[in-house]
Amino acid sequence: MRTTLKDLLKQKVVGKRFATFCFALRQGLEGLLKQRRGSLDHVCSSLSWVRRSPRIAGRPMNITIEPANVCNLKCPVCETGAGILGRPKAFMSYDRFRIIIDKIASHTNTLMFYYMGEAFLNKSAYDMIRYAKDRGIPFVTTCTNGDVIDPGRLVDSGIDEVSFQIGGITQETHQTYRIGSRLDKVLENLRETVRQRNARRPGMQIDCGFILMKHNEHEIAGFMALMRQMQVDAAVIVDPCVRTLAQARDFLPRDPSHWFYDPEAFERGILKPKVVPANDCPWIYYSLAIQVNGDVVPCCRDATGNFVMGNLLHQDLDQIWNGEKFQKFRARLLQKQDSISICRLCSGQGVSAIK
Repeated sequence: MRTTLKDLLKQKVVGKRFATFCFALRQGLEGLLKQRRGSLDHVCSSLSWVRRSPRIAGRPMNITIEPANVCNLKCPVCETGAGILGRPKAFMSYDRFRIIIDKIASHTNTLMFYYMGEAFLNKSAYDMIRYAKDRGIPFVTTCTNGDVIDPGRLVDSGIDEVSFQIGGITQETHQTYRIGSRLDKVLENLRETVRQRNARRPGMQIDCGFILMKHNEHEIAGFMALMRQMQVDAAVIVDPCVRTLAQARDFLPRDPSHWFYDPEAFERGILKPKVVPANDCPWIYYSLAIQVNGDVVPCCRDATGNFVMGNLLHQDLDQIWNGEKFQKFRARLLQKQDSISICRLCSGQGVSAIK
Protein backbone atom coordinates (compact mmCIF):
# COMPACT_ATOMS: atom_id res chain seq x y z
CA MET A 1 0.00 0.00 0.00
CA ARG A 2 1.42 3.37 -1.00
CA THR A 3 1.62 6.31 1.35
CA THR A 4 0.22 9.59 0.05
CA LEU A 5 1.24 13.08 1.10
CA LYS A 6 -2.17 13.38 2.80
CA ASP A 7 -1.39 10.27 4.84
CA LEU A 8 1.95 11.70 5.90
CA LEU A 9 0.30 14.91 7.03
CA LYS A 10 -2.29 12.95 9.02
CA GLN A 11 0.49 10.97 10.68
CA LYS A 12 2.39 14.21 11.32
CA VAL A 13 5.35 12.71 9.49
CA VAL A 14 6.52 16.09 8.32
CA GLY A 15 9.50 17.71 10.02
CA LYS A 16 12.80 16.63 8.54
CA ARG A 17 11.33 14.36 5.86
CA PHE A 18 8.97 17.00 4.47
CA ALA A 19 11.63 19.71 4.69
CA THR A 20 14.05 17.46 2.79
CA PHE A 21 11.39 16.76 0.18
CA CYS A 22 10.73 20.47 -0.30
CA PHE A 23 14.46 21.11 -0.69
CA ALA A 24 14.79 18.30 -3.24
CA LEU A 25 11.72 19.47 -5.13
CA ARG A 26 13.00 23.04 -5.22
CA GLN A 27 16.36 21.86 -6.56
CA GLY A 28 14.64 19.85 -9.26
CA LEU A 29 12.38 22.72 -10.30
CA GLU A 30 15.31 25.13 -10.43
CA GLY A 31 17.15 22.58 -12.53
CA LEU A 32 14.21 22.35 -14.93
CA LEU A 33 14.21 26.11 -15.40
CA LYS A 34 17.94 26.02 -16.12
CA GLN A 35 17.53 22.92 -18.33
CA ARG A 36 19.91 20.84 -16.22
CA ARG A 37 20.15 17.20 -17.18
CA GLY A 38 18.31 14.87 -14.81
CA SER A 39 16.10 17.60 -13.33
CA LEU A 40 12.77 16.12 -14.44
CA ASP A 41 13.84 12.74 -13.06
CA HIS A 42 14.86 14.48 -9.83
CA VAL A 43 11.37 15.98 -9.43
CA CYS A 44 9.61 12.69 -10.25
CA SER A 45 11.87 10.71 -7.90
CA SER A 46 11.21 13.23 -5.11
CA LEU A 47 7.48 12.63 -5.47
CA SER A 48 8.02 8.87 -5.31
CA TRP A 49 10.22 9.26 -2.24
CA VAL A 50 7.72 11.33 -0.27
CA ARG A 51 5.02 8.76 -1.13
CA ARG A 52 7.37 5.95 0.01
CA SER A 53 6.77 4.09 -3.22
CA PRO A 54 8.92 1.05 -4.08
CA ARG A 55 8.40 1.99 -7.74
CA ILE A 56 10.12 5.22 -8.75
CA ALA A 57 8.71 7.60 -11.35
CA GLY A 58 12.07 9.21 -12.13
CA ARG A 59 15.33 7.62 -13.21
CA PRO A 60 18.58 7.81 -11.21
CA MET A 61 20.59 10.95 -11.88
CA ASN A 62 23.57 10.25 -9.57
CA ILE A 63 25.58 7.27 -10.80
CA THR A 64 28.62 5.60 -9.27
CA ILE A 65 30.68 3.50 -11.67
CA GLU A 66 33.63 1.24 -10.89
CA PRO A 67 36.49 1.43 -13.44
CA ALA A 68 38.50 -1.04 -11.34
CA ASN A 69 38.09 -3.03 -8.14
CA VAL A 70 41.86 -3.34 -7.83
CA CYS A 71 44.13 -1.10 -5.75
CA ASN A 72 47.86 -0.65 -5.27
CA LEU A 73 47.40 0.03 -1.54
CA LYS A 74 46.44 -2.11 1.46
CA CYS A 75 44.25 0.25 3.50
CA PRO A 76 42.97 -2.04 6.30
CA VAL A 77 39.41 -0.73 6.60
CA CYS A 78 38.76 -0.91 2.85
CA GLU A 79 37.41 -4.24 1.62
CA THR A 80 39.71 -4.08 -1.40
CA GLY A 81 42.78 -3.16 0.63
CA ALA A 82 42.03 -5.80 3.25
CA GLY A 83 41.56 -8.46 0.58
CA ILE A 84 37.98 -9.29 1.61
CA LEU A 85 36.05 -7.81 -1.30
CA GLY A 86 34.92 -11.27 -2.40
CA ARG A 87 34.66 -10.35 -6.08
CA PRO A 88 37.09 -11.28 -8.89
CA LYS A 89 39.71 -8.59 -9.47
CA ALA A 90 38.99 -6.83 -12.74
CA PHE A 91 39.24 -3.69 -14.85
CA MET A 92 36.25 -2.44 -16.82
CA SER A 93 37.02 -2.32 -20.54
CA TYR A 94 36.55 0.88 -22.49
CA ASP A 95 33.96 -0.81 -24.73
CA ARG A 96 31.92 -1.99 -21.74
CA PHE A 97 32.12 1.47 -20.21
CA ARG A 98 30.73 2.96 -23.41
CA ILE A 99 27.83 0.48 -23.46
CA ILE A 100 26.90 1.45 -19.90
CA ILE A 101 27.30 5.20 -20.41
CA ASP A 102 25.14 5.09 -23.53
CA LYS A 103 22.34 3.59 -21.42
CA ILE A 104 22.50 6.13 -18.59
CA ALA A 105 23.88 9.37 -20.04
CA SER A 106 20.60 11.00 -21.08
CA HIS A 107 19.48 11.53 -17.47
CA THR A 108 22.74 11.34 -15.49
CA ASN A 109 23.62 14.62 -13.87
CA THR A 110 26.56 13.45 -11.73
CA LEU A 111 28.93 10.56 -12.43
CA MET A 112 31.12 9.32 -9.56
CA PHE A 113 34.05 7.76 -11.41
CA TYR A 114 35.39 5.52 -8.63
CA TYR A 115 34.24 2.83 -6.23
CA MET A 116 36.12 -0.10 -4.68
CA GLY A 117 39.51 0.35 -6.33
CA GLU A 118 41.98 2.92 -7.65
CA ALA A 119 40.31 4.14 -10.84
CA PHE A 120 43.55 5.24 -12.50
CA LEU A 121 45.09 1.80 -12.45
CA ASN A 122 42.72 1.28 -15.39
CA LYS A 123 44.73 2.30 -18.46
CA SER A 124 41.53 3.51 -20.16
CA ALA A 125 40.45 5.75 -17.27
CA TYR A 126 41.22 9.09 -18.95
CA ASP A 127 39.51 8.03 -22.19
CA MET A 128 36.47 6.88 -20.19
CA ILE A 129 36.15 10.28 -18.51
CA ARG A 130 36.42 12.01 -21.87
CA TYR A 131 33.71 9.75 -23.32
CA ALA A 132 31.37 10.52 -20.42
CA LYS A 133 31.93 14.25 -20.90
CA ASP A 134 31.46 13.97 -24.68
CA ARG A 135 28.11 12.24 -24.02
CA GLY A 136 27.04 15.37 -22.17
CA ILE A 137 27.20 14.30 -18.52
CA PRO A 138 27.43 17.68 -16.74
CA PHE A 139 29.51 16.72 -13.72
CA VAL A 140 32.11 13.95 -13.51
CA THR A 141 34.00 13.58 -10.24
CA THR A 142 36.61 11.14 -9.01
CA CYS A 143 38.52 10.23 -5.86
CA THR A 144 42.07 8.91 -5.96
CA ASN A 145 44.91 7.89 -3.69
CA GLY A 146 47.12 9.95 -6.02
CA ASP A 147 49.92 7.43 -6.43
CA VAL A 148 49.44 6.59 -10.11
CA ILE A 149 47.82 9.74 -11.51
CA ASP A 150 49.09 11.26 -14.76
CA PRO A 151 48.40 14.96 -14.06
CA GLY A 152 48.45 16.06 -17.68
CA ARG A 153 46.07 13.36 -18.89
CA LEU A 154 43.80 13.96 -15.91
CA VAL A 155 43.47 17.67 -16.68
CA ASP A 156 42.94 16.99 -20.38
CA SER A 157 40.29 14.32 -19.73
CA GLY A 158 37.69 17.00 -19.00
CA ILE A 159 37.02 15.86 -15.43
CA ASP A 160 35.12 18.43 -13.40
CA GLU A 161 36.40 17.52 -9.94
CA VAL A 162 39.12 15.34 -8.43
CA SER A 163 39.72 14.61 -4.76
CA PHE A 164 43.12 13.36 -3.68
CA GLN A 165 43.06 11.65 -0.28
CA ILE A 166 46.03 11.31 2.05
CA GLY A 167 46.55 9.66 5.43
CA GLY A 168 48.96 12.16 6.98
CA ILE A 169 51.48 14.89 6.21
CA THR A 170 54.52 12.77 7.05
CA GLN A 171 55.42 9.46 5.47
CA GLU A 172 55.12 7.79 8.88
CA THR A 173 51.54 8.89 9.54
CA HIS A 174 50.46 8.60 5.90
CA GLN A 175 51.57 4.98 5.54
CA THR A 176 49.98 3.91 8.82
CA TYR A 177 46.71 3.68 6.93
CA ARG A 178 47.73 4.24 3.30
CA ILE A 179 49.88 1.11 3.35
CA GLY A 180 52.14 0.95 0.30
CA SER A 181 51.85 4.63 -0.64
CA ARG A 182 54.62 7.20 -1.02
CA LEU A 183 53.46 10.57 0.28
CA ASP A 184 56.13 12.49 -1.66
CA LYS A 185 54.84 11.01 -4.93
CA VAL A 186 51.20 11.78 -4.07
CA LEU A 187 52.01 15.40 -3.19
CA GLU A 188 54.13 15.76 -6.32
CA ASN A 189 51.19 14.55 -8.44
CA LEU A 190 48.79 16.86 -6.59
CA ARG A 191 51.08 19.86 -7.04
CA GLU A 192 51.54 19.14 -10.76
CA THR A 193 47.79 18.65 -11.27
CA VAL A 194 47.16 22.07 -9.73
CA ARG A 195 49.87 23.63 -11.90
CA GLN A 196 48.53 22.16 -15.14
CA ARG A 197 44.93 22.96 -14.16
CA ASN A 198 45.86 26.58 -13.54
CA ALA A 199 47.57 26.76 -16.92
CA ARG A 200 44.85 25.14 -19.03
CA ARG A 201 41.53 24.47 -17.24
CA PRO A 202 40.90 26.93 -14.39
CA GLY A 203 37.33 25.69 -13.93
CA MET A 204 38.44 22.23 -12.79
CA GLN A 205 37.98 21.64 -9.05
CA ILE A 206 40.89 20.07 -7.12
CA ASP A 207 40.36 19.02 -3.51
CA CYS A 208 42.47 17.13 -1.02
CA GLY A 209 41.01 15.03 1.78
CA PHE A 210 42.79 14.23 5.04
CA ILE A 211 41.60 10.85 6.33
CA LEU A 212 41.36 11.70 10.02
CA MET A 213 42.41 8.95 12.41
CA LYS A 214 43.88 8.52 15.86
CA HIS A 215 47.46 8.47 14.61
CA ASN A 216 47.24 11.72 12.61
CA GLU A 217 44.72 13.98 14.36
CA HIS A 218 47.57 16.16 15.66
CA GLU A 219 48.38 17.07 12.03
CA ILE A 220 45.15 18.88 11.11
CA ALA A 221 46.61 22.39 11.33
CA GLY A 222 49.68 21.30 9.37
CA PHE A 223 47.48 19.74 6.68
CA MET A 224 45.47 22.93 6.29
CA ALA A 225 48.64 25.01 5.99
CA LEU A 226 50.12 22.62 3.43
CA MET A 227 46.98 22.73 1.30
CA ARG A 228 46.93 26.53 1.35
CA GLN A 229 50.54 26.48 0.16
CA MET A 230 49.62 24.01 -2.61
CA GLN A 231 46.63 26.15 -3.68
CA VAL A 232 44.02 23.41 -3.73
CA ASP A 233 40.41 24.54 -3.96
CA ALA A 234 39.31 22.76 -0.80
CA ALA A 235 41.05 21.01 2.08
CA VAL A 236 38.63 18.49 3.56
CA ILE A 237 38.79 16.62 6.85
CA VAL A 238 37.44 13.15 6.07
CA ASP A 239 35.71 11.59 9.05
CA PRO A 240 36.74 7.92 9.07
CA CYS A 241 34.59 4.88 8.44
CA VAL A 242 35.22 1.59 10.24
CA ARG A 243 33.62 -1.82 9.93
CA THR A 244 34.31 -3.42 13.32
CA LEU A 245 34.87 -2.50 16.96
CA ALA A 246 38.51 -3.53 16.64
CA GLN A 247 39.00 -1.08 13.77
CA ALA A 248 37.16 1.58 15.76
CA ARG A 249 39.55 1.15 18.68
CA ASP A 250 42.57 1.28 16.38
CA PHE A 251 41.61 4.14 14.09
CA LEU A 252 38.85 6.43 15.37
CA PRO A 253 40.24 9.79 16.53
CA ARG A 254 40.05 10.72 20.19
CA ASP A 255 37.68 13.59 19.38
CA PRO A 256 34.23 11.95 18.96
CA SER A 257 32.89 15.02 17.12
CA HIS A 258 34.55 13.48 14.04
CA TRP A 259 32.77 10.15 14.50
CA PHE A 260 29.84 8.89 12.46
CA TYR A 261 29.29 6.53 15.38
CA ASP A 262 27.49 6.80 18.70
CA PRO A 263 30.16 7.32 21.43
CA GLU A 264 27.90 6.06 24.24
CA ALA A 265 27.09 2.87 22.36
CA PHE A 266 30.79 2.43 21.59
CA GLU A 267 31.58 2.50 25.32
CA ARG A 268 29.13 -0.39 25.72
CA GLY A 269 30.86 -2.36 22.99
CA ILE A 270 28.32 -1.54 20.25
CA LEU A 271 29.20 0.04 16.93
CA LYS A 272 26.30 1.95 15.43
CA PRO A 273 25.79 5.30 13.65
CA LYS A 274 24.85 8.44 15.55
CA VAL A 275 21.89 8.68 13.16
CA VAL A 276 20.32 5.26 12.74
CA PRO A 277 18.36 4.94 9.47
CA ALA A 278 14.69 4.48 10.28
CA ASN A 279 13.02 2.74 7.33
CA ASP A 280 13.98 5.57 5.03
CA CYS A 281 16.74 6.34 2.52
CA PRO A 282 16.58 9.10 -0.11
CA TRP A 283 19.68 7.70 -1.83
CA ILE A 284 17.85 4.72 -3.31
CA TYR A 285 15.47 7.10 -5.10
CA TYR A 286 18.15 9.14 -6.85
CA SER A 287 21.23 6.99 -7.30
CA LEU A 288 22.77 3.57 -7.84
CA ALA A 289 26.21 1.98 -8.16
CA ILE A 290 27.55 -0.03 -11.09
CA GLN A 291 30.27 -2.55 -10.33
CA VAL A 292 33.16 -3.42 -12.60
CA ASN A 293 31.33 -6.33 -14.29
CA GLY A 294 28.20 -4.25 -14.97
CA ASP A 295 26.27 -5.46 -11.92
CA VAL A 296 23.95 -2.83 -10.42
CA VAL A 297 23.75 -2.55 -6.61
CA PRO A 298 21.60 -0.13 -4.59
CA CYS A 299 24.43 2.06 -3.33
CA CYS A 300 28.13 2.34 -2.57
CA ARG A 301 27.68 0.51 0.77
CA ASP A 302 27.28 -2.79 -1.06
CA ALA A 303 30.98 -3.22 -1.79
CA THR A 304 30.84 -7.02 -1.88
CA GLY A 305 27.83 -7.17 -4.21
CA ASN A 306 25.34 -8.91 -1.92
CA PHE A 307 22.32 -7.09 -3.39
CA VAL A 308 22.70 -7.29 -7.17
CA MET A 309 19.63 -5.86 -8.90
CA GLY A 310 20.64 -6.64 -12.47
CA ASN A 311 23.41 -6.11 -14.99
CA LEU A 312 23.61 -3.10 -17.31
CA LEU A 313 25.66 -4.95 -19.90
CA HIS A 314 22.75 -7.31 -20.51
CA GLN A 315 19.69 -5.26 -19.49
CA ASP A 316 18.33 -1.77 -19.98
CA LEU A 317 18.30 0.55 -17.01
CA ASP A 318 14.49 0.70 -16.78
CA GLN A 319 14.33 -3.09 -16.52
CA ILE A 320 16.61 -2.92 -13.48
CA TRP A 321 15.57 0.35 -11.81
CA ASN A 322 11.93 -0.65 -11.48
CA GLY A 323 12.46 -4.38 -11.80
CA GLU A 324 11.09 -6.88 -9.31
CA LYS A 325 14.35 -7.18 -7.34
CA PHE A 326 14.78 -3.44 -6.86
CA GLN A 327 11.14 -2.91 -5.89
CA LYS A 328 11.31 -5.74 -3.34
CA PHE A 329 14.53 -4.30 -1.92
CA ARG A 330 12.98 -0.84 -1.52
CA ALA A 331 9.83 -2.30 0.05
CA ARG A 332 11.97 -4.20 2.55
CA LEU A 333 13.97 -1.07 3.36
CA LEU A 334 10.80 0.96 3.88
CA GLN A 335 9.40 -1.65 6.28
CA LYS A 336 12.36 -3.29 8.03
CA GLN A 337 15.57 -1.48 7.22
CA ASP A 338 17.44 -2.90 10.20
CA SER A 339 17.31 -6.32 8.50
CA ILE A 340 19.47 -5.04 5.61
CA SER A 341 23.16 -5.50 6.35
CA ILE A 342 24.44 -2.63 4.19
CA CYS A 343 22.25 -0.13 6.07
CA ARG A 344 23.49 -0.89 9.58
CA LEU A 345 26.61 1.26 9.59
CA CYS A 346 25.51 3.72 6.91
CA SER A 347 26.38 7.36 7.54
CA GLY A 348 24.98 8.77 4.31
CA GLN A 349 21.71 10.47 5.20
CA GLY A 350 20.35 13.26 3.02
CA VAL A 351 19.34 14.01 -0.55
CA SER A 352 21.94 14.30 -3.29
CA ALA A 353 22.14 17.70 -4.94
CA ILE A 354 21.98 18.34 -8.66
CA LYS A 355 25.12 20.10 -9.85
